[in-house]
Amino acid sequence: MTMKYVVNKDGKYDLIDSTPVYDDNYGRGYIGFCYNPTSFVSKAIAKATKYCNYSGISVTHALVVYDKDYCIETHPNLSKVSKQPLSKYFDDPNMVISFRKPRELNPKIADEIAILAESKLGCRYEYAELLGHLGKSLPGINWFNRITNNFIVDIISHFIDNPNKFICSELCAYSLKHAQSWSYRNKGILSRFTTRVNPQVLFEDREIFSDWTLKVVPSDYPSFTQKQTILNGN
Repeated sequence: MTMKYVVNKDGKYDLIDSTPVYDDNYGRGYIGFCYNPTSFVSKAIAKATKYCNYSGISVTHALVVYDKDYCIETHPNLSKVSKQPLSKYFDDPNMVISFRKPRELNPKIADEIAILAESKLGCRYEYAELLGHLGKSLPGINWFNRITNNFIVDIISHFIDNPNKFICSELCAYSLKHAQSWSYRNKGILSRFTTRVNPQVLFEDREIFSDWTLKVVPSDYPSFTQKQTILNGN
C-alpha cells in the first residue's frame, strides 16, 4: 500500500511515494479524488474536464472519507450512494487516488461532512447529470459558459436537478456545503449550485482546501504516471 505527496519538480507539480497514515495525510471528512489511466471512461472524463485542469493532475471521481477504512461515494458502476472500502483504491495498481483536506478541518466539522454523506446512502446515481457535464466540454457550450460566467448553465442545472440523485462530485460538494460549522461552506466553487461541480473543478479549488505540501525532489525521480498515487492534502 503506497501513497504520494504533491511535490514541486522543476517548477511543475509531480508526486512522490509515501505511506497512507490515517489522521495525517488522509482522514475523516477529507475528499478523495481518483483517476484510472487504464480506464476508457476515466480517460474520456479527463478529456472532457481538461478545460478546468490547472494543476496538470487529472481526476475523474470523488469520494468522502468516512473513517480509516471506508469512504462514501456514488459511481456509475455502483448505481447508488454506498459505503465502500478504501482498500479497493489503495490496493489497485492502476488507480491514482488523491486526498484534499478542507481548510480548518476539526473533528466536529469532519463528523458533519461524513454524516451528511452518510445521510444520502441509497440515493441513486444521476446519469443524466453525468452526460450534462460531458456536454459542457463541447467547444461552443464551453465558450458560452465562459462568457456568461456559467450563470445560465447554473440556473438550468439547478432547476432540472433531482435532489435525491447524485453524481460523485455533487455528493462531495453537498456534504461540504451543508456542514453548518464550517466557515468555508459557501466559498470557492461551493458558492455555486452543487450540480455545477465536477471532480476536476472541485479538486482544483484552493479556497476551500488546504494548500498542498510542496517538496523539491531530485530531477531524476521517475514519473508518477504509471504508479498508484495519493496526494497529500495537508
